[in-house]
Amino acid sequence: MRIRTFLLLIALTFTACAAPPQTTDTPLPPTVPATDVPTLVMPSATPPVATASTVPEQPTSTATLAIAPTTAATATSQPPVTGFSNPYAIILVGPGDVLNIRAGAGVTNALAGTLQPTAKDVRRTGPATTADGDRWVEIQSASGNGWVNANFLTEYVAPSSFCPDARVTTLLNNLKTAMLNSNGELLSSLISPVHGLDVRLWRYGTVANYTPEEASWVFQSEYVVNWGPAPGSGAETSGTFNAEPLPKLQEVLGAGYTLHCNDTLDLATFSLEPWPPEYSNINYYMVYKPGSEQYGGLDWRAWTVGIEYVQGAPTLFSLIHYQWEP
Repeated sequence: MRIRTFLLLIALTFTACAAPPQTTDTPLPPTVPATDVPTLVMPSATPPVATASTVPEQPTSTATLAIAPTTAATATSQPPVTGFSNPYAIILVGPGDVLNIRAGAGVTNALAGTLQPTAKDVRRTGPATTADGDRWVEIQSASGNGWVNANFLTEYVAPSSFCPDARVTTLLNNLKTAMLNSNGELLSSLISPVHGLDVRLWRYGTVANYTPEEASWVFQSEYVVNWGPAPGSGAETSGTFNAEPLPKLQEVLGAGYTLHCNDTLDLATFSLEPWPPEYSNINYYMVYKPGSEQYGGLDWRAWTVGIEYVQGAPTLFSLIHYQWEP
């Protein structure tokens, strides 16, 4: 153990003194569909399971941002998707919470039941309306029948069906092309029209939510986001999408990465919950770039890419960045 610690200190000292790899001077490839096939590793783990006890009914995340040059918008301001594909599952409800089922649309109606944050097999019956500024839908479930805030529902896809879905691999290749070429139009077409795209530079930092419209010009935006404290140093990180997440996305997506379905690997064990429990019913891929011998393997970097199905088709839901922490 002492020998491993001593070798790790040597690696860290070398990392601090050596010049980091230069990536900003490397010209980006032309805008063509990505054709490289990364190594695909099938799942060896499933998302963590959370428990619940209290009751949210409105979206409560104060960290979620609308990134716009002059006006603010949120994912829930997008035109509602009229079609639906049963069954549904609960998302965006954290441990210790439950989702209320109401006798009618809106929080003033009588309580008809509650849904746990990891609940599945929720069935939409068809009717939908707007109440309290949010979209509500009628549902049936083992926990009760009635109306719920649609923001907390997502189409459920079992991991056994998700991992073999070739459309997800195509989606990831398109994400690669969009990021390497700063192609906002392509990125916009990939994002969930229901919930937008949550981006976290740091696992426990700020959640910046981009609607498809916002994503279309995010590469030109000068909007500065406070991404939260960096792991290890605790220093606050502020900057545009181009200045902070994008270089780290390009570093991984431009490298010889591997894909791991619904598996955060042991690289993320420094995080108590690498995959957020409020995303437990969202499938994902870990996109992992291994470290180099030059830096003792400590310069590895990875992104988890959350995938939400909308009317049966996979779309981008979230991006979460991981790197080695001292």
